[in-house]
Amino acid sequence: MAAAWWYAHESKSQSTGSMQVRGLLGTAVPSTWRVQFEPGPPPAAVSLLPQGSSAEKMMENVYALLRQGERSTAFVQTQRLVANFPHFQLGQLLYAELLNEGLSQPIDPKEIPGKETASGQDRYDELLLESNRRLNRPEVKALQGLVPSNIISLSPQNPYLIAVDASKSRLYWFANKTVNPLKPQLELLLDTYVSVGQKGTGKLREGDGRTPLGVYFVNKNLKGQPLPDLYGAGALTLNYPNAIDVMRGQTGSGIWLHGTPSAQYARAPWATDGCVVMSNPEMDQLLRLQNVERTPVLIADKLEWVSPERSVPDRETFQKALNQWIRDRQTANLDSLKSLYSPQYERDGKGLSAWWPDIAAAAQARGRKEPVNLQSVLHWKDTQDYIVVNLTNPNTPKGKAPQLLRMYWTKQGNQWQILYEGPV
Repeated sequence: MAAAWWYAHESKSQSTGSMQVRGLLGTAVPSTWRVQFEPGPPPAAVSLLPQGSSAEKMMENVYALLRQGERSTAFVQTQRLVANFPHFQLGQLLYAELLNEGLSQPIDPKEIPGKETASGQDRYDELLLESNRRLNRPEVKALQGLVPSNIISLSPQNPYLIAVDASKSRLYWFANKTVNPLKPQLELLLDTYVSVGQKGTGKLREGDGRTPLGVYFVNKNLKGQPLPDLYGAGALTLNYPNAIDVMRGQTGSGIWLHGTPSAQYARAPWATDGCVVMSNPEMDQLLRLQNVERTPVLIADKLEWVSPERSVPDRETFQKALNQWIRDRQTANLDSLKSLYSPQYERDGKGLSAWWPDIAAAAQARGRKEPVNLQSVLHWKDTQDYIVVNLTNPNTPKGKAPQLLRMYWTKQGNQWQILYEGPV
């Protein structure tokens, strides 16, 4: 019961919409702050969720039941929530407040000893933000048929795509159902709450407590490998720092998607050292998927959702440059080919002058050259406009598997040029 004050501190409020609900549970309690929700139509009739429902769904159901005045059913749902997810701290505190309201003389939060401690206040702030992020998450129905605007082209050979919206503490895991690479079709497999860096986003250096922003790829699936309890059910490693990060002088490593410690169901929205962290049940679900390596991962402060049919800025000019690169390599047109490489080209700390002999030799290699196969073309824009291309090069020595290459293009004036290319 002593924990209930975290949800009823007299000095805090959050406002994100127009529908007002007093107390974290949406009922009249001896507290003065309110959780507010985005405006919307009246909720449909609800009932208890079946066993096996997620913690977030069960928590949302508690609110829906309370809005309809179904207090006793809401209490039963909360009991199931804490029984199924005993380490879900937000659920435990919802349960504590319901118990408090059920007393003939509810405890006034002002009378709870220690409520003014810094640690208690900090935890209150974290839980309040977590509750708002979970309850005000974007409706999945509103995203149906849409894709992140970063996608220019996505081959059906990519089984999945991951997108993280840090401002909403959400991770979206999609199955790729694309037929036409220029009109990507994605099926949402998982929409889940996540935590990011304790200092926010925009990682620049080792130990800054920030989560990087940009286009990344899954390197390894560490399911079943011995990891510290910090990583929970397991982890998917990312390729931070990528080539652009290295050119910008960004440092750090070990940026992963991973689970939570065994004694904690979820972490606060801003709580990690830079990784993206989700609950263990969701993480375990993802780790069981096959062929997740090389999955594109978009990490944005705020995702922009668009129709796959939309007009993509610069798609035609970039396609022209990419086609020229493919053609020049096949015909060994070295002068034209070299014009596509930026003077700022860099790989492994060496510039274009050091790498050009190898690039030219590959173009001049004898024998019939097969066309490369595009895997994905993804756009990112911050202080720089760049495009990340993954492609398969079948022109390898006899008996060798096709080589997966990754390229980073940037726009110099009106011309797209290559900043980096190398094997994955």
